[in-house]
Amino acid sequence: MQLSMTRALPRPNAGIIDDIEREDNKKGFEPDDLTALHQLVRHLTADGDRRAARAGRRARRTLAEMTLVGQVR
Repeated sequence: MQLSMTRALPRPNAGIIDDIEREDNKKGFEPDDLTALHQLVRHLTADGDRRAARAGRRARRTLAEMTLVGQVR
């Protein structure tokens, strides 16, 4: 008769990752980051338009107008 010194492996069960995922799923969907980005861009665009109006500009600057002196694009 041969005896083995190895232990029987325990049955796998849900780990901490599964617990975290389960809790996250209970919270529901998270707000889309893209929505927040669009809101920020709209805010910055409106702010830039207000500043341009105060400076006497009617149209937004072109990329060529935004370059620094001596900078080549």
